[in-house]
Amino acid sequence: MRSIQLVSINEKEKLRKYFLDYLVELSRFDPTIIMDEQGTPIYKWYDCYWQEIGRYPFLFSIDGRFVGLALVRELEPKHHEIAEFYVLPEFRKDNNALDFATRITELFGGRFSFSTRSENIRAVKFWNKFVLKFSHGGSSVDEHYTKWFIETENSTNFS
Repeated sequence: MRSIQLVSINEKEKLRKYFLDYLVELSRFDPTIIMDEQGTPIYKWYDCYWQEIGRYPFLFSIDGRFVGLALVRELEPKHHEIAEFYVLPEFRKDNNALDFATRITELFGGRFSFSTRSENIRAVKFWNKFVLKFSHGGSSVDEHYTKWFIETENSTNFS
């Protein structure tokens, strides 16, 4: 059974390990990810998700086992950004990632934005497939990023 939950302050450090693994994987495509002297990725906004209003850290699980995460931030009322989204490689089949991304949009409703480096072909394919689920959506490409937006009507009035 798939589930999504907001990560409490008590679970913040447990999530950090997986988040750092995600950043290491992402660094193959994103030269802006900087590592410290021990080879640990630096992400200056991680703690903000437990300190600032309008930031939401989520954990994904299947049958009680951690399988992924997302960091969502409110840009303005009814406009959110999926800033980071990660599903462990062994769980990227069976539409798990599509289901988790859909559930996030259903929590908030309204407009969503998300992007990835254009070199990350798997992520570009995933987000293109995801956008097709919505009647209002689109994308743009610049020198380094592919960016998408969708409009949803579903909402459980989370924020």
